[in-house]
Amino acid sequence: MPVVAVGTVLLIIGTVLLALGNRLSLMAVGGLLQGAGSSAFLVATPALIRLDQRTHRLALAVGISSLTGLIAPAAIALTDHVLSTGRVALMLPIVWLLPFLAPSSWRQTEQAAPAAVEPTPPTTGSMTADTWRRWTIIVLGVSAEFCFWTWGAARLVDGGATDAAASGLVAAFAVGMALGRFAGPRRYFSLSPILTAVVITSLAAVALATDANLAVLVSGLFVAGFGIAVIYPIALAVLLEDRGLSEARLISLAANASGVAITITPGFLGLLDRAMPIRYAFALVPILMACVGWLTHHDRPALDSGLSSATPQHR
Repeated sequence: MPVVAVGTVLLIIGTVLLALGNRLSLMAVGGLLQGAGSSAFLVATPALIRLDQRTHRLALAVGISSLTGLIAPAAIALTDHVLSTGRVALMLPIVWLLPFLAPSSWRQTEQAAPAAVEPTPPTTGSMTADTWRRWTIIVLGVSAEFCFWTWGAARLVDGGATDAAASGLVAAFAVGMALGRFAGPRRYFSLSPILTAVVITSLAAVALATDANLAVLVSGLFVAGFGIAVIYPIALAVLLEDRGLSEARLISLAANASGVAITITPGFLGLLDRAMPIRYAFALVPILMACVGWLTHHDRPALDSGLSSATPQHR
């Protein structure tokens, strides 16, 4: 909860600067503080989730965040329309951030904290090859997600959509991701859930790289979102079950993996976009997914066991 409180303060300050700042420098600082505050929530969330059914709970938490990510732009647009100022709309999140600073929230969290379901295993304090593999899967999965977030609208424009239409239709990827995370990890044929996600996401990326019509492109974004949705929550849950490191260290590594992908990927994608047509740039996704599949194959027993805490309907 102290981490949540720090993140809340940073988010509130950043939101105020972004909404009320009258200079670009102030708004830039506001955006940086928002990012730092959000990362604090990213670090705290796994620690606040109970150990039992962790995979299912993580998938549900990430699914809800995807759903709110769909609702938020519409809520901001509605507020902007009703109040005639986007600045006020940007400050709306402060309303539901303030309760996190209340002492009562801390007491409720402490009272609700469950007893340990099993003794804490001994830790070696060093990262093993398995730890590095699971960390890398998170980096690659988040990087692949960024390919669709970064290039999705541009690919739709390249496929014939107007800028306005593309900005709306690109939400198909977010919708697919939200539905995929609510559906949870599933097996098809003899493939594990992550390998299933790898196949579905790769096929969707290939569809986006073809000279297809707009309907196929939008469908490809939706299928890609549905397919890739489970990679992050499964890989995160399995990383947190590593017996070689303390849970605090593992949570830090999980946040670090996402941070590495978020920091490096956008710049690399921008360079790749300039080097080739946008449709061919999507060929990067199957390469990333092939790497995820290779790493999963070498760590399949652990990744499969990471689903053991999920409820039957999510297996």
